Parts: sequence; C-alpha cells; structure tokens
Amino acid sequence: MNLIKSSFIVFVLIFSQAHAEESWYQVEAIVFDRTYPDLDGEQWQNQEFKIRNNMVELQLSDNVYNSELDLAPFMILDKEQNRMNGVYRRLKLSNEYRPLYHVSWQQEASERRESRHVHILKLDGERVIAFTAITDSELPEEEPEFLDELITTPELNKIIDGSIRIRSGFYLHADIELSYFTQIPPENKILRSSEESFSGFQEKTVVKLKETRKIKLNEIHYFDHPMYGVILQVSRLN
Repeated sequence: MNLIKSSFIVFVLIFSQAHAEESWYQVEAIVFDRTYPDLDGEQWQNQEFKIRNNMVELQLSDNVYNSELDLAPFMILDKEQNRMNGVYRRLKLSNEYRPLYHVSWQQEASERRESRHVHILKLDGERVIAFTAITDSELPEEEPEFLDELITTPELNKIIDGSIRIRSGFYLHADIELSYFTQIPPENKILRSSEESFSGFQEKTVVKLKETRKIKLNEIHYFDHPMYGVILQVSRLN
C-alpha cells in the first residue's frame, strides 16, 4: 500500500512539473503597415487606445529573472529566439509592406479571468516641434522661455499603442487591440467640427484595429486592416 502511495505521489509530482513547463508560451508579434494602402474612400476618425487596469508591461531580461526555473513572466526574449525572423526579413525587403515593430516574450498560460493585456508600445524617437504653422520669420531672435513646452517628448510621439492578450482554456484565444498613429489623406479623415486647422501642420490620425480570434499553437495568424496588420504566433516555450 505504501509503495502504491509513493508511486502515486511521484507520478503527481512528475505530471505537475511537466504541466508547468508546457503551460508557458512564447508569444511573438510583428506589426507592419502598407506602403500603398488601398483606402478606396474609406474614412476613419481618431480612436486612441485606452490603458486598462489589468495591463502589464513587458520586462527586459536584466530586470526580471527567475534563476530556479529560468522563467520570468512577460520577459522580452532575445532576437535570436524569435521564430519569425524570416517573416520580418521578407517584410523589410518588400516594397508593399514596412515592418514597424517586432517583439517576442514569454508568459504563463492563464484562463480568461487571470489573463493579462500586454502593453504594446512603439515610439518614434524623433523630437518634433508642435505648432509647426509658425514660420521662421515669425520666430523671435531670442528663444522664448516657454520654447521647451512647444517641444514634445518622445513618449508623446507614438507610432503603435495597444495591447495583446493570450488566454487559454478549452481553446486558445488572442485579443488584439492596437492604435496606429499615422498621416492619411484628408479625404479619408473624418474631421471634428471643433477642430481648427493650421496650415503646414498635419495631425496624425489614430486608426484602431480590434479583433478577437481563436488561434492554434505554432500557427502563424494574420490580423488584417486596410492600413496595417499584425502577424502573431504563439508556441510552447522551449
């Protein structure tokens, strides 16, 4: 009887360890836009992404590390571990598409109630001067004290902002919600009546992509939009 109990305990421990190892995913995403989008008169208005309460930020490997299991939730993986580097290279060499953001991270599988929205943010590192309608001739000879306030920080100059959530259950699901900050032709932009237009200043339009889909492990999934798209792959973490 004791032998049976011991064997059962060993079996449970082995099964639990194997299940724990298999319940970790590698999530990889590539966000890209179209060089020549076929808008066909379609119009959009600004739909900026809103931060969620249960959102989590991706962590660099130097900041979070579990030395015992070699696992850290929502840790960004090295580029060498990416499984879609070939896809990224093809997009980069293409004349039709332009990759904007490529990242992969590891996370533990979790059900819907416990799943977290992973914050996806891509900044345009250039500093831009707001109110560009002011011409050189209108600028004073000496810089005003408030000039620094007219210069936006890189944190405000976004390209991509949103979230990706992977949740497991009987099926695996992906929730994509992204906002793309881009300039589109005036005929494809819905202007608010309260907006004032400044000559020479082109405001970016925030174009939203939101979709929930059932996915399969190791398969490459494509989330389409006339302006841009997302390529996503979820696989077991090696």
